[in-house]
Amino acid sequence: MTAPTEARRVVFHVDLDAFFVAVERVLDPSLHGKPVVVGGSPDGRGVVAAASYEARAFGVRSAMPMARAVRLCPQLVRVRGSRDAYRRASRAVFGLLRELTPRLQKVSIDEAYLDLSGQPLVAGRAFDTALRLQQQVRERFRLDLSVGVASNRLVAKVASGASKPVGVLEVLPGQEQRFLAPLPIRKLPGIGPATAERLHGLRIQTLGALVDADPRRLEAHLGRDVEGLQMRARGIDTSPVRPAQPDALPKSISHETTFPVDRSKLSYLEKRLAELLHATASRLREREAVARTVSIKLRLTDFTTLTRDRTLPHPGREDADFLPTARQLLEDLLDGRTPIRLLGVKLAGIERGAWQPALFEEAKPARTSD
Repeated sequence: MTAPTEARRVVFHVDLDAFFVAVERVLDPSLHGKPVVVGGSPDGRGVVAAASYEARAFGVRSAMPMARAVRLCPQLVRVRGSRDAYRRASRAVFGLLRELTPRLQKVSIDEAYLDLSGQPLVAGRAFDTALRLQQQVRERFRLDLSVGVASNRLVAKVASGASKPVGVLEVLPGQEQRFLAPLPIRKLPGIGPATAERLHGLRIQTLGALVDADPRRLEAHLGRDVEGLQMRARGIDTSPVRPAQPDALPKSISHETTFPVDRSKLSYLEKRLAELLHATASRLREREAVARTVSIKLRLTDFTTLTRDRTLPHPGREDADFLPTARQLLEDLLDGRTPIRLLGVKLAGIERGAWQPALFEEAKPARTSD
């Protein structure tokens, strides 16, 4: 009888492909096969929040000014988007993922790590499990999923990126360094443009070359944790998958908007303020939470950013609990400083607890006159 060996660590990195566009296509199937973007108007300062693969073929990318995206692809179909729809879809998909394992770490609205180590149904069949998961998501939600499978988070994330679109890629234990070696250095999470530029200056283009480089030479040029960087380039990562606490609440919730043209009229700014506050307080109510602090953010036409906050005597949940304070903060911040480029609202001091609306006050979205 052979002695039992230590169970292999199995980590999935799952990424919903072109998520915002995919949700819009579920809502409107006529968008399938077309170059689609989600984002603001091309007539002002709108930017691309998400782009379909058809749009990417024309060079359209996320965070690109919408006006430039339209120039690159005149037939582009623009959708304004619905964050509520994206949140609902995300919750549904991650609910399915948690049926596979409770050890799930959600890192964004469309991305998560799953730790399936030690699960008998997965042992030796991780690739097949990933394929079944991908199929379940497609059948149940009509959304596509890319999955990276590896012995740690780092390699699983790189693998899911390499599998796109709609792929599954497994890197077997012991093959991590071989898998990473030919990849460009920017493929390693944590290597940004500045570090990549310095490495390129040293004629280091691939992760294999980074592993082989003299640590002393690297340290002289990077001035950072070179040993850790080279370990990760070898595919070594011991970071755990950290499931969120079920009752965990965000420290703050915020919404902001950049205006198509700079604005100075107080009535216009107050109307936008009420809309932003409603969107922010709605997310608070979704979590059955209350908040104690209201913050306002302004960005002037010269890009100066101003913020001011105030803590309420009692926590609130409804728009009307926050709006008077928010309006006063807006007026205090303006103080003749116009025009305004960006307006934002944040609710902080979030907690679960008793809440009672103001006496005789109807809970409804706040409104202001034009």
